[in-house]
Amino acid sequence: MSSPTTSRRLATILVADVVGYSRLMRADEEGTFVDLRAHFIELVAPVVRRFHGRIVKTAGDGMLVEFGSAVEAVRSAVELQRGMAERNATTPAERRQALRIGLHLGDVIVSDNDVFGDTVNVASRLEGLAEPGSIVLSSSVFEQVRDKLALPFRPQGSRALKNIDRRIQVYALDSAALLQDEAAAPAGGFLRRRHALLAAAAAATALVAGGAVLYLGDRGLATSEVAETAVRPSVESGLSVAVLPFVNQSGDAGQDYFSDGLTEDITRALGRFRELTVIAYGAVLPFRNKELPLPELGRMLNARYLVSGSVRRMGPRVRVTVQLNDAARSTQLWSEQYDDELSDIFAVQDRIARRVAGTLASSLQQIALQQSLRKPTDNLDAYDQLLRARALAADPTRAANRAAREMIERVIRLAPDYADAHAELADLTFQRATFGWSEFAQADVETAIRLAKKAIELDADCVLAHSVLARAYTSIQRYDLGLAESQRALQLNPSDAEVLLARAAVLLWTGRLGESIAAAETARRLNDSIGPEAAFNLGLAYLLKHRYTDAVTLIEAQRVRYPAYPLLDFPLAAAYAELGRTADAREAARQGRLKNPHFDLPSFGSRFQDPALHRELERSLRKAGLT
Repeated sequence: MSSPTTSRRLATILVADVVGYSRLMRADEEGTFVDLRAHFIELVAPVVRRFHGRIVKTAGDGMLVEFGSAVEAVRSAVELQRGMAERNATTPAERRQALRIGLHLGDVIVSDNDVFGDTVNVASRLEGLAEPGSIVLSSSVFEQVRDKLALPFRPQGSRALKNIDRRIQVYALDSAALLQDEAAAPAGGFLRRRHALLAAAAAATALVAGGAVLYLGDRGLATSEVAETAVRPSVESGLSVAVLPFVNQSGDAGQDYFSDGLTEDITRALGRFRELTVIAYGAVLPFRNKELPLPELGRMLNARYLVSGSVRRMGPRVRVTVQLNDAARSTQLWSEQYDDELSDIFAVQDRIARRVAGTLASSLQQIALQQSLRKPTDNLDAYDQLLRARALAADPTRAANRAAREMIERVIRLAPDYADAHAELADLTFQRATFGWSEFAQADVETAIRLAKKAIELDADCVLAHSVLARAYTSIQRYDLGLAESQRALQLNPSDAEVLLARAAVLLWTGRLGESIAAAETARRLNDSIGPEAAFNLGLAYLLKHRYTDAVTLIEAQRVRYPAYPLLDFPLAAAYAELGRTADAREAARQGRLKNPHFDLPSFGSRFQDPALHRELERSLRKAGLT
């Protein structure tokens, strides 16, 4: 019988586990656990979130997920299996983990956020029938998706399942068929295969995937307003555009950074147009090399228009091919190919962005177009090295930071008036100070401010420079300047996750915890990989808002991703202590001390404008055993 805490609803249940997990644990217990956690954090959780599922619970190597839509449940399962195959391709054979997945649709009992009933039991039994890397689904799921998803379903007949009093009609998606279906087109055949799939995808049901949204208006917003406007508009209306990762066709994987950098720069250029809703660069990265029908891609990215392309470097020349597509109508609006000397790469970038913006927003004023497409530099060597430095800086270690700074310094010698280079060096210098990698942290902060100001001198609309200034001024307790710079960055590009994270940092240290959390959570919806510094800030905000479980969930995941970052252990230890997990708190504190032997409790958190927050943080840290 139903009670106030018990209800029923229709749901599609996904059950999954890792094949041979016990054997893997016996062979390498620690390595297997680390791999499993990485799969969950980097693949499973983001995929489930993207398809609007809810992870009900995990147990060892298994998990139970609830979906409101059978279509989204199957799409999620397919994405999980393909994602695991990709991850296993670069993993030694003895460490590879393969999933089995079962799906069933039916009525479930919901109680205290858990789900129970026959539907769960059937899904679990179907998972047991699946081969490694495959998906088994019941006829109740199949009937919902058969005309909506162009997938190679294979009938398995009627099966008797243990402790189920009726036979279940079963269908399978085999591992080999899933991978073959994904890779059916040859390299460079993106459009050819996509057109071949359009007819099958035309009836795909609408889904609105989590993604980036840009505030459409004529003024900047306070962070709380940004969070409130972060809704998912229909792709049928508005000028929403996603720039898919450009394909590197140079035959050298070492050149990926160049095509990725071009994609990112075009995305940022378009993002400055307030009339456009530009999907964040980080949100499209999971779709690299995914050859999906246009309507499906558009719905999953929440974008009406899709820009795709390829880059081929051939000696002193570059060829860029680009297409603009109307995803909702499955039509190509235009396609062009540019062959240029590498020295003219930015003219190519200008033409691509101009054409896209012109097609989507022909009413834009010419002056705004010129400002958003300002060339960063005419020196290809400088641009090339800047992209390499960005790739290095993605690794949050002292050695990577040093190498990236040295490379950016060479860029500035090559192109002294390159605003982005000065801003990147400011960011890296500030990181060195705040990550504990400098003996002269105060001097580094001052240098970062000087470099960011120089970047703004060269380009008043340099978003990264304003973001660095926001964080740097806040670190030296110039809160008014920090708030002003973060607001300016937000006005320049509200769709930039890094801008929102800089704003979140300033709001954290000025004591506006709720607004800080709202800004950071909006940034995570734009790009789930927020980096260790932003994760530290958000974890601290959760801790001080007494959201201890949220703090633990976030920081545990980020600590796996960034094990060398020296500060994450401290708010984690405090959150453990507040939850009564004393042993975990002591261990996290010990790990923090090992990574940061010069940790000083009275100065930790002294950046807070409100002394009461500093005292509260110190109390929680003492409770964790830090003195």
